[in-house]
Amino acid sequence: MTRIPALLLSMLASPALAQAAAPAASEPGGLQAAKGYLPLLALLIPLVAYLTTQYKDWRTAQGTLNKAFQGDNDAVVYMTHKVQHNEWKRRMKRAPGFRREVITALCLAWSVQRLDYIKALLFDALLCVGQQGYGAETQQVLDKLLRQYRQYQERFGAAEFTGVIHGIEQLQRELARGYADGER
Repeated sequence: MTRIPALLLSMLASPALAQAAAPAASEPGGLQAAKGYLPLLALLIPLVAYLTTQYKDWRTAQGTLNKAFQGDNDAVVYMTHKVQHNEWKRRMKRAPGFRREVITALCLAWSVQRLDYIKALLFDALLCVGQQGYGAETQQVLDKLLRQYRQYQERFGAAEFTGVIHGIEQLQRELARGYADGER
């Protein structure tokens, strides 16, 4: 992805671009004007293609997060795959809001998930997040979830939250241990 902006800058600095942009006295007006736009088109076409790809990736990520928040297992599996293979690593580093959404989606999905094989994927993805340097942020998200679940349990006498709370406490301990051991 970083090659395209470098390529665009090199094209702008190229002497051929400056020469092509300069009017040629011997050519007819219409052809001369068209030749003047060729370097610009050569610059704009790759730029538009690059930006379109970035936008599609952003929309896919947002859709996946939204589905994961809704508990869609396919979206959760897709999201864990993206995290495990560091496909969102650069984006998570640059965009703290996006990173927080990914971590929250992983933690929420783990807290409501009943299927062990998906919980295993979520656990591994959360370990990957910790290895990328966001272990403390993950623990903060889990702390917040625990506070919310405990508050609800206390205020509404929701005994069924006991298992969920114990599960999140266990997840916190195991993640902390995994972060310390450098597991993956």
